[in-house]
Amino acid sequence: MPAIGLVYDGHAQHLPPASARATHIETPERVSVIYRALGKARLLDRLTRVAPREATRAEAEAVHTAEHLDALEALADAEPSLRGAWRGGAGGGWSLGRDMFHDAQTACAARRAAGGVVALTEGVLRGEISSGFALVRPPGHHACEDRMAGFCFLNSVAVAARAALSPRGGLRRVLVVDWDVHHGDGTQAIFEEDPAVLFFSLHRFGRGFFPGTGAASCVGGGAAAGRTVNVPFRREGMGDAEYLAAFDALLLPIARALPSSSSPPRAHPRLARDWAESRREPSIRSSSSSRPASTRREATGWAGWTSPRVGSR
Repeated sequence: MPAIGLVYDGHAQHLPPASARATHIETPERVSVIYRALGKARLLDRLTRVAPREATRAEAEAVHTAEHLDALEALADAEPSLRGAWRGGAGGGWSLGRDMFHDAQTACAARRAAGGVVALTEGVLRGEISSGFALVRPPGHHACEDRMAGFCFLNSVAVAARAALSPRGGLRRVLVVDWDVHHGDGTQAIFEEDPAVLFFSLHRFGRGFFPGTGAASCVGGGAAAGRTVNVPFRREGMGDAEYLAAFDALLLPIARALPSSSSPPRAHPRLARDWAESRREPSIRSSSSSRPASTRREATGWAGWTSPRVGSR
């Protein structure tokens, strides 16, 4: 049986400005500490390394606007700084803020992160690996087709999903499961009218919690109505028990029903909301961390929406 693939891009690129390097949470150590943990657990020898590569302009343009990609490329010649979000269109540009940072390597790092997830996806589709894990940065799930935000510049999982759905990829449908503590607003916005993609997100939800999206009532639109499923937890500390229960009670039944149904189920917004709100008292924290998920966690499943095959963190 083919092995599990691993993409790890350990180059120390895309760094916060020196003034914020000691305190900013999106640093190279975010992925290097996970890589070291894999080594300590003696798992690296059991994984097949897949070389990261840069996503091509055509792959990125399947998700993002040309204006978005041009603005990203321009960062290579811009003075390194901390900024707010970037949005395209009339009156767009960079907003005031300090959550986003960039340097001369940001555009390249974003392309390599997206390309690394695409490379894993291609390996799965060719049968060279059974599944894969992309340990890359910067993250991607807050990036919209024309917006860079939340430390995210290119939406890596969306780029990989579109590559899988292309004539070359050959798939007819893709399942994206996002279990980061923050809602994947960018991924939802990209696919909310695409009936070929089922987007399922579990996340913290409530007043003042970034990004403020992901209500259970958001279900997609047009031909994709019912293809967006949000499970909004209103209390912190949800762990393995709650996540596994959500997969069993919501994700698997919906995922199994959709491929064979031309009419997606309409009851899931109320069920997802009521189920999430019934989880009043958290049980245990996620076994992969000492606190709830703090980095971008996404999995992309192929062929009939079934078990996740490619993960990105």
